[in-house]
Amino acid sequence: MELKDKVAFITGGGGGIGEGMAQAFIEKDMRVVLADMDLLHAEEAAARLGDRAIPLAMDVTSLDSWATARETVLTRFGQVDILCNNAGISSERMPLDQFPPEAFAKVMAVNVTGVYNGIATFGAEMRERGGGHIVNTSSVNGLTPFGTFAAYSASKFAVLAMSDAVRQEMAPYGVGVSTLFPGLTRSRMSLDPKGGADKGKIDRAALEANMMQPIWLGRAVVRAIERNEPYIITHPDYRPALEARFRDILDAFGGPAQPGYKTGASATM
Repeated sequence: MELKDKVAFITGGGGGIGEGMAQAFIEKDMRVVLADMDLLHAEEAAARLGDRAIPLAMDVTSLDSWATARETVLTRFGQVDILCNNAGISSERMPLDQFPPEAFAKVMAVNVTGVYNGIATFGAEMRERGGGHIVNTSSVNGLTPFGTFAAYSASKFAVLAMSDAVRQEMAPYGVGVSTLFPGLTRSRMSLDPKGGADKGKIDRAALEANMMQPIWLGRAVVRAIERNEPYIITHPDYRPALEARFRDILDAFGGPAQPGYKTGASATM
């Protein structure tokens, strides 16, 4: 996909990975919309990026908010070529049976329903136009979950499942879909000691020293869109853990549970 002069709509655009994507898009002479729950953060990011970026206040959990944002963007730019469903929240680490139900609902509302709302808002017009690209931000925790982070991991696994399914649905219409799996990246969420990723148990200086700069994730996203790649993995040090998990899954395949079972049509459903 040629990116010059295209328009990208980025949720969670007021900093971190969202701003890194925006910066990389602007390097390709694109225009970007920085949609964020906190308008001040979006305005500050837009000021850093220049006149190719416009800030917009939006709640990704609200379809009404998406509809308002869509009308604003279409009036300003005519269409959205690239949708980046990037907004997300983390959670405190604790066993799932101790995780508050209202906190679980909020993680799912932002991280999962927010992605659905974006696709529901812009997907049809991309399909009808016969072009465009959707980037959904998952996480390495959407590939390799671990204990005490179950709610967040579940939400990011859901993003992967949606992305893979929507990629199949959109491919015949010339619309690409990619999933981003970032590891530790410098952002408001990762820098917030109350943000949940470490709950104050990890040395902050050591943690921050290992954070990737968001611009490099943005440039990886650009390459994936240009090549219509399904997956964007920016932190390769997680590969051994993923290989071990996949090996366990593949090793679980054996003979059928029912003796003499013959594979039927239902096996493909």
